Amino acid sequence: MPDNEVSTTQATQPPPIPTKMKSNAIDWTMRVLAAVYLVAVLVMIIGYRTAATQVFERDLVLAVYGAAVGAYLLSRFFISMFYQPHEDVGLEPRVAIVMPSFNEEDAIGASLRSLLALDYPQEKLELIGVNDGSTDNTLAEMRKVAAEANGRVRVIDFPENRGKRAGMAAGIRATTAEVLVFVDSDSIVEPDGLRKLVQPFAEEQVGAVCGHTDVLNADENWMAKMQAVRYYIAFRVLKAAESCFGCVTCCSGCFSAYRRVAIAPRLEWWEHQTFLEVPSTFGDDRSLTNCVLRDWRVTYQVTARSHTAVPIRFRQFMRQQARWKRSWAREATYLARLIWRKPAPAALAVYVGLMLPILGPIVAAKALLAPLITHQGFSVLYPFGVYAMALTYGLYYAACQAKYGSRWAYGIVFVGFYLVFLLWQTYWAILTIRTAKWGTRPATAGIDTGHERATASIETLESAYQAHGTVAESPLSPTFSGDLARNSEGAVVGDILHAYPEGESPHLRTPKRSASARHERAHTPALEEA
Repeated sequence: MPDNEVSTTQATQPPPIPTKMKSNAIDWTMRVLAAVYLVAVLVMIIGYRTAATQVFERDLVLAVYGAAVGAYLLSRFFISMFYQPHEDVGLEPRVAIVMPSFNEEDAIGASLRSLLALDYPQEKLELIGVNDGSTDNTLAEMRKVAAEANGRVRVIDFPENRGKRAGMAAGIRATTAEVLVFVDSDSIVEPDGLRKLVQPFAEEQVGAVCGHTDVLNADENWMAKMQAVRYYIAFRVLKAAESCFGCVTCCSGCFSAYRRVAIAPRLEWWEHQTFLEVPSTFGDDRSLTNCVLRDWRVTYQVTARSHTAVPIRFRQFMRQQARWKRSWAREATYLARLIWRKPAPAALAVYVGLMLPILGPIVAAKALLAPLITHQGFSVLYPFGVYAMALTYGLYYAACQAKYGSRWAYGIVFVGFYLVFLLWQTYWAILTIRTAKWGTRPATAGIDTGHERATASIETLESAYQAHGTVAESPLSPTFSGDLARNSEGAVVGDILHAYPEGESPHLRTPKRSASARHERAHTPALEEA
C-alpha cells in the first residue's frame, strides 16, 4: 500500500508509464563526462580513506568510521558492476498478484487495470484485490474492475481494517498459484515486467525476486526528484550488489515475487509477528524477505520494472521514513542472526550496513557539533567525505540515464537532506519502535484490535475454488491440495498451506498435510531459531 498523498484523479485507464527516452550525441557526451567525473570522485574517496588512516592517533572514531564508510561504498559500486539479470528462458508459472488496499479509491482502479494489461498468459495469471476495511469507495472501484475483467479479478473484502499483512495473507490463501506477486496499490508495472520478474525462478534455489522500481512522479517537485536518485541507487547499486550473492535483504513491496513453497512454512508466524509484545503492522516486505532468506536465495531482477508514486510533502515523507527505520531496526535483529549462513562477503557487508546507521549520528555529532562546544579545530575530513558520497550518487545516476538532465544534482540534495534530517531520525525510530501506527494513514490494524486471524468474504463464485482440489505439478512447485470450509458468515475460505516438519528445509519438497504440524508451525516463531 502506498505511503504518499499524491493527488490523482479517477481514471478508467492506467496512468501512463514514463516514456523511455533515446540518447543523442549531447546526452552521450554528458554521460561520458559524468562517468569520468565519477571515477575521479571514487579516487578521491580512496584518498579520503588514506587521509583517515593518518588521523588515527588524533581521532580514532572518525578515522575508523570514515574508512568503513569508504570501503562499504566502494564495495557496493564495485560488486554491482558484476551483476547480471537472469535471462528470459520462457518460464511461465501460474502467478497470483495480490494487491491489498486501504482508502485508495483514486488509484486502485487504475492499478488493477494496469495489471490486467500485463503481457502474460491470461490462463496463468489471476489478480486478487483485498479491500482492507476502507471507508471510501475503494471496494466499489475494485468491484467495478472485477465486473469488467471476466473473472480474472477476485475481490476480498474485510469489514474492518485488519492491516496489510492480513490482506496479503488472505490473498495467499485464496489462490493455489505457484508464485505470489505483491504490488503496492500506487505502483504501475511495465507490460513485460511480470514475465521478466519470474524468470529467476528457473533456478531451484531462488525463493524470492525483487523487481526494479523507479519513481513515477519524479518531476513533481524537488523532494520527488531527490527520491528518484535515491531509489535508483538503492536498487541498481545496493540490491544489485546483494543479488550477486543471492542475498537481497529486502524485496520491495512495490513489486516482488515469492515462491509459494518458500513462504508457506512461515506464513502464520509472519502474519501474526510481534516485536516487544506489539503486533508488527508494517515492514511486511523486510519481514517476509527474512523468512525466505533463511533457506533460499533472494535475487534482484533489474529488467522487471515498475514505477511508484512517492511522498512530495515534507511531513508525509518524514513519517514514512520513520516507519521504514522502525521496521529496519526490528528486522535487523532477525537478519543479524541468519545472515551468517550466507557467503562471507555478503554477511560482512550486511553487518557493516547494520552498524553504520547506528554509529552515524554519534560520528556526525563528534565531527560537526563537538568542535563548536569544545572550541577545538574543525576537521574538513567529515564534510569532505559526505560531499564525495553525494557526488558519487548523483554522477552515477547521470551516467546511467539515457537522457542527460539536471535530476542527478538532487542526489547531492538528498545526501544533504539525509545529514540534516534523516540521520538523526534513526534513534527516534529505535526509541519508538513499539508503535503500531503507520503515521501516513488512519488505519487501526494492530493498535487496539488485537491480532485475530483474518477471515475474508471472497467476492467471486465458488467455482473459483474448484482448482483447489488438485493442482498439477510443475517445475516450480509440488502438488498442493486444499480444503474448502465456511466461516460463521457462510463465506468460502480456502486453506492450502501446509507446514513442514520442524528443522527441514522447504527446498522443492512436497509439504506434509498434518493438522498437528500446522498447529505447531503456527505457534513457532520461525526466525527465533536463527
